[in-house]
Amino acid sequence: MAHASAHAPAQQHDFNVRPGPLLQGAQAIAAQAGVDVVVQTPLRGRAAAGVNGRLTVDQAFERLLRPTGARAVRLADGVYRIEAAPPARPAPPPRPAAPTVLDEVVVTAPVRRGGLSQATGRTLIAPTGLERAEGVASSEAVADLSATVDSTRQGPGRNKLFVRGLADSAFNGPLQSTIGQYLGDLRLTYGSPDPDLALIDITSVEVFEGPQGGRFGAGSIGGVVRLQPVPPSFAETSARFLAGLSSTSGGADGADAAAIFNQPWGDDAAARFVVYGRRDGGFLNNPARGVEDGDSVDTLGFRGAIRLVRDGWTFDLMAVGQDIVASDAQTIPAADQRLSRDRLVAEPYRSTLALAGVTASRDVGAMRLTSATSLSRQTLKERFDATEPGGAVAALVDRDQSIWALSSEFRVESDHEAPWSWTGGAALALGETRAERRRFELSQAPGPTYGSDLDRTFAEAAVFGEAVARPVPGLRLAFGGRLAAVRLVYDIHTVGPNAVEAASPRDDGVSLTATPTVSARWTTPFGWSAFVRFDQAVRPGGVSDSDGGVETFASDHVTLWEAGVQTSSSPNIQAQISIGWQDWRDIQADVATQGGDLVTGNIGDGRIRFVSARAAWTPTPTLQLSSGLFLNDSLVRIDRPTIIGVGRAPIPNVAPVGAQLAVDQHDLRLAGLPLTLGANVRYVGKSRLGLGPGLDVPQGGYVRTELTARLGSTQRAFSLRVSNPFDVQATRYGIGSPYRLFDPQAVPLRPLTVRLGFEAAF
Repeated sequence: MAHASAHAPAQQHDFNVRPGPLLQGAQAIAAQAGVDVVVQTPLRGRAAAGVNGRLTVDQAFERLLRPTGARAVRLADGVYRIEAAPPARPAPPPRPAAPTVLDEVVVTAPVRRGGLSQATGRTLIAPTGLERAEGVASSEAVADLSATVDSTRQGPGRNKLFVRGLADSAFNGPLQSTIGQYLGDLRLTYGSPDPDLALIDITSVEVFEGPQGGRFGAGSIGGVVRLQPVPPSFAETSARFLAGLSSTSGGADGADAAAIFNQPWGDDAAARFVVYGRRDGGFLNNPARGVEDGDSVDTLGFRGAIRLVRDGWTFDLMAVGQDIVASDAQTIPAADQRLSRDRLVAEPYRSTLALAGVTASRDVGAMRLTSATSLSRQTLKERFDATEPGGAVAALVDRDQSIWALSSEFRVESDHEAPWSWTGGAALALGETRAERRRFELSQAPGPTYGSDLDRTFAEAAVFGEAVARPVPGLRLAFGGRLAAVRLVYDIHTVGPNAVEAASPRDDGVSLTATPTVSARWTTPFGWSAFVRFDQAVRPGGVSDSDGGVETFASDHVTLWEAGVQTSSSPNIQAQISIGWQDWRDIQADVATQGGDLVTGNIGDGRIRFVSARAAWTPTPTLQLSSGLFLNDSLVRIDRPTIIGVGRAPIPNVAPVGAQLAVDQHDLRLAGLPLTLGANVRYVGKSRLGLGPGLDVPQGGYVRTELTARLGSTQRAFSLRVSNPFDVQATRYGIGSPYRLFDPQAVPLRPLTVRLGFEAAF
């Protein structure tokens, strides 16, 4: 390419980019090559042919962009700029580009943690799916757009994500999450629930399926979800506004609004700010309290980012805040499908997240250095109805849970196309979880009748590494692991009239854990490849409150074996299928005691056998279809005395079948304006809420549909979103008050909801 630097690296990559929208093609090339792309010319609304074969990055961009009148200019190692191609005449050689004049970054390469990205469970949510889900809470959007991801439906801000059936419980106790969550390179939180960040100004969502202990450490025994926000642009001052009104059948109206601002400061600094607010109208009535549609949810949030370029380093500073307030729980009696909850005690909750962090990176020769540090605080305040059966006196329990965490990681990555390449680094995590519980009898004097406090302080220091060998063409072997030293300290005491004297803090000392990872991929000359993978992860154990005492629970361990085949014999068809087995030892779960209090314990051992398949087809440059299927057979063995009282059963909240299908049609015209149509269909299989009395509640077994339309240009557009267009009635993954298990509750599917939106860019 005449426009590429003469010293551009000549490494080749295996590209498989389907025909379709030009912007998505550029994103696919960047993701498959591990480079960053900055865009200086409009790409939206333009179609491009596919790119298939083993090519250099320059060759791939040339094949994609040349027919569209655009070109890619290499600015630095791993950084390209897409701009309008010059007229067909000799052009003067481009001046050397300094790092201080980068244009807008719209595509960011995936996390480079070494190894074989496709063989380690990485999947990318389709950009068209993110466009359809803009503004939706992350847990709901990711679960609806992926067949292998599911979520409880307790309400935004208190859901738990599950990947590939690794579900510990529906409760939100102080237990560490099974899923690691990242915003860019910054760790969001170590606890549950999912903070449910709204998908505003997000450029990609990656799901790393299966245990990721060797790469991401504690809190990733089930997988990792990574949200990548749009970074600040050096190129222009811009603003984008979004607003919408929604109406729910039989419920209250809702509204949402968001604003996105980008401001460059000179040639080497820029800032980007996002603010948003949303109200989801309620749809449940409460005759006992004389309230209609009393389960509304309000969300407010912001995100600020500053990018600086200095002496070859790129610094990204970020601050995030979000506050979710729900006026009542969205549960109804499990035996009654009417959208009504007859309770004298309201069950509101509030979920907040605050995060600040900085990421620094630079290329040094054939190596890339990255440092990421974040400080986060997450809180969840809940109220539960604790009235006894037939009790004349109403009672309630307030539960407050908070976690702060400091996370820091430094890694070094070598040239990933050399015969030998490697990734290595070190990580440190410090934090504290505090869970407070207070019980009140409404007829008595102010003050709790009973309560308890649990403090859990944790510290983890780790080193990790992975090496990749290419002994023969087409064969890649990766092996590595993580060695971590973990220290946990606990303090538990009770409060109230009959409080027991606080016990001395318990220090478990330092424990060492090692989690290996091995994978291999063989790519044939015929365009298909086969892979095998072995991974492990460990979640540290600890102690739990048991009637004011201390009960110990052990670490749980997950081991994964997986093998699969991926084919790309045609440039517009991609398919992958894999089979696997997960062994889960000493399962940790938050379970309810006979009195309803949540305690953490080891409930037994489990295993999950699964088949995972996904495919994408682009029959024309403007029509895209994608689908996913997840089949599993799970079993948990209760081999020690517990309050659950069951011997063997499927793992709760894990449906044996999950499926997803999406269709997107671009470049239609209506009244002379561009029109895009989309549809997403998600089948949620049947499962059970939990094990034991009051928890054997059926759920799932329904199809959730969402239809979208967008009319207009990139500057002005109207949008229409229709959720649950057939007004299906079903029970979702959720649970009511753990203090009223004698009266099982369920979470209903939200009725037909229509949103009309408008957006404008300046």
